[in-house]
Amino acid sequence: MSVVGIVSMKGGVGKTSVTANLATALAQKLGSGRVSVIDLDPQNALHWHFGIHDPETEGVCRQSLRGEGWGGIALANEFDVTCLPYGAASEPEREAFEALLSNQSHWIGDQIGQAGLSEDRVVLIDTPPGSTVYLRQVFACADLVLIVLLADAGSYATIPAMESWLDEMSAVSPHLRSVYLLNQIDRSDSFNRDVADLLQRDIGDRLAPIGIHGDEAVSEALAFQQPVLTYDPYGQASHDIARLATWMITTLNR
Repeated sequence: MSVVGIVSMKGGVGKTSVTANLATALAQKLGSGRVSVIDLDPQNALHWHFGIHDPETEGVCRQSLRGEGWGGIALANEFDVTCLPYGAASEPEREAFEALLSNQSHWIGDQIGQAGLSEDRVVLIDTPPGSTVYLRQVFACADLVLIVLLADAGSYATIPAMESWLDEMSAVSPHLRSVYLLNQIDRSDSFNRDVADLLQRDIGDRLAPIGIHGDEAVSEALAFQQPVLTYDPYGQASHDIARLATWMITTLNR
Protein backbone atom coordinates (compact mmCIF):
# COMPACT_ATOMS: atom_id res chain seq x y z
CA MET A 1 0.00 0.00 0.00
CA SER A 2 1.16 3.54 -0.79
CA VAL A 3 -0.19 6.61 0.98
CA VAL A 4 -0.14 9.99 -0.77
CA GLY A 5 -1.00 13.22 1.03
CA ILE A 6 -2.38 16.17 -0.95
CA VAL A 7 -1.62 19.33 1.04
CA SER A 8 -1.26 23.10 0.80
CA MET A 9 -0.49 26.02 3.08
CA LYS A 10 -3.27 28.19 1.64
CA GLY A 11 -6.79 27.63 0.39
CA GLY A 12 -8.12 28.14 -3.10
CA VAL A 13 -5.36 26.25 -4.90
CA GLY A 14 -7.60 23.43 -6.16
CA LYS A 15 -6.27 20.80 -3.77
CA THR A 16 -9.50 18.80 -3.46
CA SER A 17 -10.03 18.77 -7.23
CA VAL A 18 -6.46 17.54 -7.67
CA THR A 19 -7.11 14.75 -5.16
CA ALA A 20 -10.30 13.56 -6.85
CA ASN A 21 -9.06 13.82 -10.42
CA LEU A 22 -5.68 12.27 -9.72
CA ALA A 23 -7.37 9.37 -7.91
CA THR A 24 -9.59 8.82 -10.95
CA ALA A 25 -6.60 8.81 -13.29
CA LEU A 26 -4.78 6.33 -11.05
CA ALA A 27 -7.84 4.06 -10.98
CA GLN A 28 -8.03 4.11 -14.77
CA LYS A 29 -4.42 3.00 -14.98
CA LEU A 30 -4.22 0.57 -12.04
CA GLY A 31 -7.64 -1.03 -12.36
CA SER A 32 -10.68 -1.54 -10.15
CA GLY A 33 -10.20 -1.84 -6.40
CA ARG A 34 -6.75 -0.27 -6.35
CA VAL A 35 -7.41 3.36 -5.35
CA SER A 36 -9.02 4.96 -2.30
CA VAL A 37 -9.42 8.56 -1.17
CA ILE A 38 -9.80 9.79 2.41
CA ASP A 39 -11.24 13.21 3.15
CA LEU A 40 -9.59 14.79 6.21
CA ASP A 41 -10.93 18.26 5.43
CA PRO A 42 -13.84 19.32 7.69
CA GLN A 43 -15.42 21.03 4.67
CA ASN A 44 -16.40 17.48 3.65
CA ALA A 45 -16.39 18.26 -0.09
CA LEU A 46 -14.35 15.48 -1.66
CA HIS A 47 -17.28 13.08 -2.10
CA TRP A 48 -19.12 15.53 -4.40
CA HIS A 49 -16.50 14.93 -7.08
CA PHE A 50 -17.62 11.27 -7.23
CA GLY A 51 -21.36 11.90 -7.38
CA ILE A 52 -21.98 10.92 -3.75
CA HIS A 53 -24.86 13.15 -2.71
CA ASP A 54 -25.93 12.38 0.87
CA PRO A 55 -24.81 15.33 3.06
CA GLU A 56 -25.46 13.29 6.23
CA THR A 57 -23.15 10.46 5.20
CA GLU A 58 -21.20 9.04 8.13
CA GLY A 59 -17.48 9.59 7.82
CA VAL A 60 -14.07 9.34 9.43
CA CYS A 61 -14.84 11.99 12.06
CA ARG A 62 -17.83 10.39 13.80
CA GLN A 63 -16.59 6.86 13.15
CA SER A 64 -13.33 7.66 14.92
CA LEU A 65 -15.10 9.27 17.86
CA ARG A 66 -17.19 6.12 18.26
CA GLY A 67 -14.03 4.04 18.32
CA GLU A 68 -15.10 2.10 15.24
CA GLY A 69 -13.00 1.15 12.23
CA TRP A 70 -13.29 2.86 8.88
CA GLY A 71 -14.18 -0.17 6.80
CA GLY A 72 -17.91 0.44 7.17
CA ILE A 73 -17.85 4.00 5.81
CA ALA A 74 -16.06 3.29 2.52
CA LEU A 75 -18.32 4.37 -0.35
CA ALA A 76 -18.12 2.85 -3.83
CA ASN A 77 -18.90 4.82 -6.98
CA GLU A 78 -18.88 4.43 -10.74
CA PHE A 79 -15.35 5.82 -11.04
CA ASP A 80 -13.67 2.85 -9.29
CA VAL A 81 -12.38 5.07 -6.46
CA THR A 82 -13.38 4.07 -2.93
CA CYS A 83 -14.22 7.24 -1.00
CA LEU A 84 -14.03 7.65 2.78
CA PRO A 85 -15.66 11.04 3.47
CA TYR A 86 -14.96 13.29 6.43
CA GLY A 87 -18.70 13.06 7.00
CA ALA A 88 -21.28 15.27 8.64
CA ALA A 89 -19.99 16.59 11.97
CA SER A 90 -20.94 19.27 14.45
CA GLU A 91 -18.39 21.78 15.69
CA PRO A 92 -17.96 19.93 19.03
CA GLU A 93 -17.44 16.67 17.11
CA ARG A 94 -14.81 18.27 14.91
CA GLU A 95 -13.00 19.66 17.94
CA ALA A 96 -13.11 16.29 19.69
CA PHE A 97 -11.75 14.53 16.60
CA GLU A 98 -8.91 17.02 16.31
CA ALA A 99 -8.11 16.56 20.01
CA LEU A 100 -7.94 12.80 19.41
CA LEU A 101 -5.54 13.35 16.52
CA SER A 102 -3.40 15.69 18.61
CA ASN A 103 -3.04 13.05 21.32
CA GLN A 104 -2.30 10.11 19.00
CA SER A 105 0.23 11.13 16.37
CA HIS A 106 -0.17 8.00 14.20
CA TRP A 107 -3.97 7.65 14.43
CA ILE A 108 -4.63 8.10 10.71
CA GLY A 109 -1.93 5.67 9.67
CA ASP A 110 -3.22 3.09 12.14
CA GLN A 111 -6.80 3.45 10.90
CA ILE A 112 -5.73 3.06 7.27
CA GLY A 113 -3.89 -0.12 8.19
CA GLN A 114 -6.98 -1.52 9.93
CA ALA A 115 -9.53 -0.50 7.30
CA GLY A 116 -9.18 -3.61 5.16
CA LEU A 117 -7.43 -1.84 2.29
CA SER A 118 -5.49 -4.23 0.10
CA GLU A 119 -1.72 -4.07 0.16
CA ASP A 120 -1.52 -3.15 -3.52
CA ARG A 121 -3.76 -0.08 -3.12
CA VAL A 122 -2.90 3.59 -3.43
CA VAL A 123 -4.57 5.80 -0.81
CA LEU A 124 -4.83 9.55 -1.41
CA ILE A 125 -5.60 11.84 1.55
CA ASP A 126 -7.10 15.30 1.12
CA THR A 127 -6.32 17.76 3.93
CA PRO A 128 -7.45 21.27 4.90
CA PRO A 129 -5.02 24.09 4.09
CA GLY A 130 -2.53 25.39 6.62
CA SER A 131 -0.59 24.09 9.60
CA THR A 132 -3.17 21.75 11.12
CA VAL A 133 -3.25 18.54 13.13
CA TYR A 134 -4.44 16.83 9.93
CA LEU A 135 -1.27 17.90 8.15
CA ARG A 136 0.86 16.45 10.93
CA GLN A 137 -1.02 13.14 10.75
CA VAL A 138 -0.52 12.90 6.98
CA PHE A 139 3.18 13.67 7.24
CA ALA A 140 3.49 10.85 9.76
CA CYS A 141 1.97 8.16 7.51
CA ALA A 142 2.50 9.22 3.88
CA ASP A 143 5.02 7.81 1.44
CA LEU A 144 4.64 10.83 -0.84
CA VAL A 145 3.28 14.33 -0.22
CA LEU A 146 2.12 16.54 -3.09
CA ILE A 147 2.18 20.21 -2.07
CA VAL A 148 -0.23 22.06 -4.34
CA LEU A 149 0.73 25.58 -5.44
CA LEU A 150 -0.59 28.19 -7.82
CA ALA A 151 1.79 30.31 -9.87
CA ASP A 152 1.00 33.41 -7.83
CA ALA A 153 2.59 35.50 -5.11
CA GLY A 154 0.35 34.08 -2.38
CA SER A 155 1.45 30.50 -2.98
CA TYR A 156 5.08 31.50 -3.41
CA ALA A 157 4.98 33.20 0.00
CA THR A 158 3.85 29.95 1.71
CA ILE A 159 6.92 27.96 0.67
CA PRO A 160 9.10 28.94 3.69
CA ALA A 161 6.39 27.77 6.12
CA MET A 162 6.03 24.47 4.27
CA GLU A 163 9.80 24.00 4.18
CA SER A 164 9.84 24.47 7.95
CA TRP A 165 7.23 21.71 8.29
CA LEU A 166 9.27 19.44 6.04
CA ASP A 167 12.41 20.02 8.11
CA GLU A 168 10.53 19.27 11.32
CA MET A 169 8.94 16.10 9.98
CA SER A 170 12.08 14.73 8.34
CA ALA A 171 13.28 13.48 11.72
CA VAL A 172 9.99 11.65 12.31
CA SER A 173 9.46 10.35 8.76
CA PRO A 174 12.87 10.14 7.06
CA HIS A 175 11.40 8.03 4.24
CA LEU A 176 8.91 10.73 3.24
CA ARG A 177 9.23 12.25 -0.22
CA SER A 178 7.67 15.66 -0.85
CA VAL A 179 7.05 17.26 -4.23
CA TYR A 180 5.53 20.62 -5.13
CA LEU A 181 2.77 20.47 -7.74
CA LEU A 182 1.91 23.51 -9.82
CA ASN A 183 -1.82 23.75 -10.53
CA GLN A 184 -3.95 25.95 -12.81
CA ILE A 185 -1.01 27.04 -14.97
CA ASP A 186 -1.78 29.83 -17.45
CA ARG A 187 1.13 30.40 -19.81
CA SER A 188 -0.81 33.15 -21.61
CA ASP A 189 -0.60 35.33 -18.47
CA SER A 190 2.83 36.96 -18.14
CA PHE A 191 2.78 37.17 -14.33
CA ASN A 192 1.65 33.57 -14.00
CA ARG A 193 4.39 32.53 -16.39
CA ASP A 194 7.03 34.53 -14.50
CA VAL A 195 6.08 33.03 -11.14
CA ALA A 196 6.10 29.53 -12.64
CA ASP A 197 9.60 30.14 -13.96
CA LEU A 198 10.67 31.48 -10.56
CA LEU A 199 9.33 28.37 -8.84
CA GLN A 200 11.17 26.17 -11.32
CA ARG A 201 14.39 28.03 -10.56
CA ASP A 202 14.00 27.97 -6.77
CA ILE A 203 12.55 24.49 -6.28
CA GLY A 204 14.18 22.71 -9.21
CA ASP A 205 13.78 18.94 -9.14
CA ARG A 206 11.44 19.19 -6.15
CA LEU A 207 8.79 20.54 -8.50
CA ALA A 208 6.71 17.77 -10.08
CA PRO A 209 7.74 17.29 -13.73
CA ILE A 210 4.12 17.63 -14.85
CA GLY A 211 1.97 20.59 -13.84
CA ILE A 212 -1.77 20.99 -14.39
CA HIS A 213 -2.87 23.74 -16.76
CA GLY A 214 -5.85 25.93 -16.02
CA ASP A 215 -8.95 24.44 -17.61
CA GLU A 216 -12.56 25.52 -17.14
CA ALA A 217 -13.61 21.90 -17.57
CA VAL A 218 -12.35 21.16 -14.03
CA SER A 219 -14.94 23.41 -12.38
CA GLU A 220 -17.59 22.38 -14.90
CA ALA A 221 -16.98 18.73 -14.02
CA LEU A 222 -17.54 19.46 -10.33
CA ALA A 223 -20.86 21.11 -11.20
CA PHE A 224 -21.87 17.78 -12.74
CA GLN A 225 -20.35 15.93 -9.75
CA GLN A 226 -17.86 13.90 -11.72
CA PRO A 227 -14.10 13.87 -12.30
CA VAL A 228 -12.80 15.95 -15.20
CA LEU A 229 -11.37 12.80 -16.83
CA THR A 230 -14.96 11.62 -17.26
CA TYR A 231 -16.47 14.99 -18.11
CA ASP A 232 -13.80 16.04 -20.64
CA PRO A 233 -11.37 13.15 -21.17
CA TYR A 234 -9.52 14.84 -24.04
CA GLY A 235 -9.10 18.27 -22.42
CA GLN A 236 -5.83 19.85 -21.34
CA ALA A 237 -6.35 19.23 -17.61
CA SER A 238 -7.27 15.58 -18.20
CA HIS A 239 -4.15 15.13 -20.31
CA ASP A 240 -1.95 16.67 -17.60
CA ILE A 241 -3.54 14.65 -14.80
CA ALA A 242 -3.17 11.39 -16.73
CA ARG A 243 0.54 12.11 -17.25
CA LEU A 244 0.94 13.03 -13.59
CA ALA A 245 -0.69 9.74 -12.59
CA THR A 246 1.80 7.83 -14.74
CA TRP A 247 4.66 9.69 -13.07
CA MET A 248 3.21 8.87 -9.64
CA ILE A 249 2.89 5.17 -10.43
CA THR A 250 6.56 5.11 -11.40
CA THR A 251 7.57 7.12 -8.33
CA LEU A 252 5.64 4.82 -5.99
CA ASN A 253 6.86 1.69 -7.80
CA ARG A 254 3.30 0.53 -8.38
